[in-house]
Amino acid sequence: MKLNFVPVLSYFDSLLAGLWWTIVLAVSAGIISVIGGILIATIINYTSRIVTAPLRFFVWLFMGTPLLLQLWLLYHGWAQLNILLPAMFIGIFGLGLHYASYNADVYRASLETISHGQYEAARSLGFGHLRTLFLIIIPQAMYRSIPQLGNNLIIMVKDTSILSIIGISEMVLAAQYAISVTYRPFEFYITVALIFYAINLILESLLNHYEKKSLIKL
Repeated sequence: MKLNFVPVLSYFDSLLAGLWWTIVLAVSAGIISVIGGILIATIINYTSRIVTAPLRFFVWLFMGTPLLLQLWLLYHGWAQLNILLPAMFIGIFGLGLHYASYNADVYRASLETISHGQYEAARSLGFGHLRTLFLIIIPQAMYRSIPQLGNNLIIMVKDTSILSIIGISEMVLAAQYAISVTYRPFEFYITVALIFYAINLILESLLNHYEKKSLIKL
């Protein structure tokens, strides 16, 4: 078998368009996963069990079932109820919720490492409950969570490829379209793999940089 990357160059614009949507999906879902994870972990750690029971079930459900199955249920389930939602919305929302459950578990562990004495000291200085959490406790927990959160982000970027199953034109779907025309799967999949690898290297370098900064602040 002879490799021929000329067809890849012909469809490179399509791959770049797919890369753009991959980045949009990853950033949008990443924001949902980070904010959602913080809120879920904070509510679970600092409210009563009656309030947190549904959130604990949410975390258990999303961590215990495959992302592929969750996307199928969100995409086809709403359609069966005659509620038509854009595939892009479902992809971002589904991916964000999936990783929000994992991030919530990371935040919970980090929150528990913060000394309760800091909470009491802040309250004694006149800080309210919410101000204490969001200005003192949560920022410290976030810094301590950076390594694991970064790993989750890298995994999430790779998992954007799964969104091709619901018709989102990210990088893998763009490659599949080009393959259907050129019949050169090996070359296109190698190219996409190299692009993902380059993204991972960039994210890893950024993660190492912020890990060093977090150690200084801690």
